[in-house]
Amino acid sequence: MTSTKAQINNLGIPPIGGICTYDEACRVGYSVDHSVDLLKRYNYIKTQTYYMILAHINKVPEWEVKGGISYHVWLEAEHSSLIRKRVGEMRHPPLFLDKVPDERLQSLMEEAIRSNSTLELLTALYRVIKPEMIRSLKHYIAHANPLVDLPTCRSLKLILDEDEMMLQWGEQAIQALIKTAADRQEVEQWTTHLLSYLNAAGGFSGDLTIEVAIPTPKARYDGKPYEMDSYPQRDDRFQDTFNAFYPGVIFNDTNKDPLERTIALASMRLREMDVPEFMSAFIYNTKGKPWEYYHDLGRQLFDEVRHSMMGEVALYNEGIAFHDYPIQKIISVAYNTKLTPLEAHSVLWGIEQGLMPKETGKRYEWVVAMDAGNELVATFQDFDWADEVLHAQNGRKWLTSEFKNMDEMIAFKDASMKKWGEAINSYKHLSKQEDWWTPLMDEIRRKRENKAS
Repeated sequence: MTSTKAQINNLGIPPIGGICTYDEACRVGYSVDHSVDLLKRYNYIKTQTYYMILAHINKVPEWEVKGGISYHVWLEAEHSSLIRKRVGEMRHPPLFLDKVPDERLQSLMEEAIRSNSTLELLTALYRVIKPEMIRSLKHYIAHANPLVDLPTCRSLKLILDEDEMMLQWGEQAIQALIKTAADRQEVEQWTTHLLSYLNAAGGFSGDLTIEVAIPTPKARYDGKPYEMDSYPQRDDRFQDTFNAFYPGVIFNDTNKDPLERTIALASMRLREMDVPEFMSAFIYNTKGKPWEYYHDLGRQLFDEVRHSMMGEVALYNEGIAFHDYPIQKIISVAYNTKLTPLEAHSVLWGIEQGLMPKETGKRYEWVVAMDAGNELVATFQDFDWADEVLHAQNGRKWLTSEFKNMDEMIAFKDASMKKWGEAINSYKHLSKQEDWWTPLMDEIRRKRENKAS
């Protein structure tokens, strides 16, 4: 059979900008309306996954899971923003991006957020939601016209790459936490439960079909909004978590030697894990803000986890396992049990504003690390400083509209910080407040001496 397609001399240069072949560009693909419908479904899953992870950061006790899913909070926020931007380019105002696109998808996500354990949470995220998102994105990219729908396909390819990375981490975490036959059964049962809701929705693209309809099991969702458990949990590796000693006291003591002050900086960074514990609570419980609010604070939440990871790495570099000495949660417990979401956010902003002065704040921390000759901690402080400038800007951006003027905002912040300090003091009796700093420094000095000898 003779081809009717043109024979074109492209001088050996890939045609159409290298985007695709002529034959691929002849694929009819999706209409704008169908593309928007699919993107709205994907966006719904992305935003609900964002809220779902926020709702569980405090509940999971495993430090590494807190860190991993906090990273994924930021990625889900980024993905939702990419999709929202693309829908906004496709002649569809008003966008209705925060409406439920399919009640069956809502049923799935209402079940998933009600995961009762770390294993159930990871199962929902990485055995059900993430694999189906990956399947749906691949299906879209394979069937869309790669030329006319290039902006969508480009965004979805970026999302797909990060979704596959998240899935890999999640599956490794699940395998690590399955210790017994009961654990494996828990994973299998929750997978089956959620897959029944997923199949009933036709998957995220609405294109899944099953030969025999399987009734969905009894729902955990009772029609009421999910209420997060905001009390921070830590696993058994962590002891004396109400010890209120903060290494900033050491850092601010100019009589201490440079080594001790830089270790104090690393220890201060490590303890920033408490920030996502209280940020997740006030973000989740703050309703009705523009999506940009949730995007900005999702990024900030992970920045704080990243700072904690910096501290973890800095201590590792000194031969110290980060969990061998007390890491307090008294700060996040005080936030989450005694402050309203607005009070919590205003205190966070107050802390960040206090880090801005040149002679005492983040720049000063970097200078101290540089002067001590600790290049690793100095690099960490350099980026920590950049992040905190952004965070202070975030606070002003999203808090100023809550008050008549800056004087009222500052007065509210001051009252909230006093309330927070009183809350911290109310929990100090739960610890003997024993000195852990001296043995930490003794161990570090001993390791350094052994390495030098």
